[in-house]
Amino acid sequence: MSLLDTITVYPQERTTDDRGNQVWRPSTTPVRVRCRVQPVDTDEPAVAGQATVTTYRVIARDAPLGPWARVEWDGRTWDVVGEPRRYNGSPSTRHIDALIRVR
Repeated sequence: MSLLDTITVYPQERTTDDRGNQVWRPSTTPVRVRCRVQPVDTDEPAVAGQATVTTYRVIARDAPLGPWARVEWDGRTWDVVGEPRRYNGSPSTRHIDALIRVR
């Protein structure tokens, strides 16, 4: 039994749109990443009948995550919330973590 999950990341890439502007978008080339995925919190709906949004934390040694990246995990598509945090400790403790929220 492994404590690690495998996610598919579509890294962010800079491209030019049809008007000549530089824009960010998810790449079409996926990258598989072994990581730990943990639940963070659940936004409980204020009114009955509203959807509940759960946020997860992705912790990996290295992953091409960014605010415009797209993640596929557990049969669903997820967005990265904000900038990922990079921890630059020793080689054995160095890692990246990011929050993901379902689309």
